[in-house]
Amino acid sequence: MTRSTAKKNKAAPRQTAPKATIPTRKNFYKDALSALIEVLSDREKDLDERETKLRKDQEALDIATVAVYGETNPSDVLHLNIGGTKTTVLRRTLTSVPGSMLASKFSGRWDDSIEKDSDGDIFIDQDFSLFQTMLNYLRNRANGIEKYPMKSPKLDEENARDFYRMVEYYGMTDTIFHTKLERCEGTGSENVADIIGSKTVNTKEWTSFELVLDGHTRNIETYEIKLGDVKRIQVGWVDTYKRACFKDGKGAGEVKGSFALDLTRSSLLVDGETTVIENIEHAKGTVVRSENYGKVWYVNGDLVAPDSLKVLWRCRDQYFEPSSYNARYLNLCPLISIIGEMEVTLVEFEKI
Repeated sequence: MTRSTAKKNKAAPRQTAPKATIPTRKNFYKDALSALIEVLSDREKDLDERETKLRKDQEALDIATVAVYGETNPSDVLHLNIGGTKTTVLRRTLTSVPGSMLASKFSGRWDDSIEKDSDGDIFIDQDFSLFQTMLNYLRNRANGIEKYPMKSPKLDEENARDFYRMVEYYGMTDTIFHTKLERCEGTGSENVADIIGSKTVNTKEWTSFELVLDGHTRNIETYEIKLGDVKRIQVGWVDTYKRACFKDGKGAGEVKGSFALDLTRSSLLVDGETTVIENIEHAKGTVVRSENYGKVWYVNGDLVAPDSLKVLWRCRDQYFEPSSYNARYLNLCPLISIIGEMEVTLVEFEKI
């Protein structure tokens, strides 16, 4: 054996990759690709389901739009003849208050039967200046700029009655002459006395709320509330000139200058003095209505406390003069004290 041959024999054998390595890598890539395809398939299926849902939602929206506007469009420009004066307005401006007669009339469903002049313009048999005042309010309301709060139109005494009548006719009173609930200082706390929107309350603490005017000066004469789940509630009025002081857990009818119907204790309260009234309900869904500044009370449509005026007169503050009922001069404001849920469902203003 030569030296060179010995060196060759002593050389380390060549390392070769195991035969199993190559198939393992192939399987890895195959499994990864399969998993990726499965993920993509699931995403495609999810996108298809979302697209189907969006299409159904769009179809439902189209059906709802047709139900409100017929085959018309909220962006339609309507040509109006208001008492002989021509003007134009977007359909969505006239229909911006759902449920109002104004919205119903101009929804588009009645376009074929609505009155038109000889030029084909929609005719509105109203005083132009009054209708235009209402129209301008709706236009400004649509702008929705919070730093410029909406205020009800200023009216001179001569036109106020006619404007109120027209606004009532079109079902726009609560929109143009707005009211809202405010928590009385010294009662409840902000984190538990929740005012939902402007007319609904849900509170877990004994809290008093005033129903106040928002952007106008019309006096509230009658109001109505609907109860949710209630543990305790007193519904009434307070003389805002007396600056009621809510201490020691007192509420409507218990603080100075207030009177109220106490539904949970079935009584009439006047400055803390109690007169028992039989069979007053306060179950969920109960509707309480106080008319003519508390002169008349109804619970679920039944007249209660028919002698309330006499009771009020007997009390030392003599809220009302029996002959003339001068409640309006006391600056009375609706006052509600509650633990639970309730909603103001109706507000009527003083007639002039």
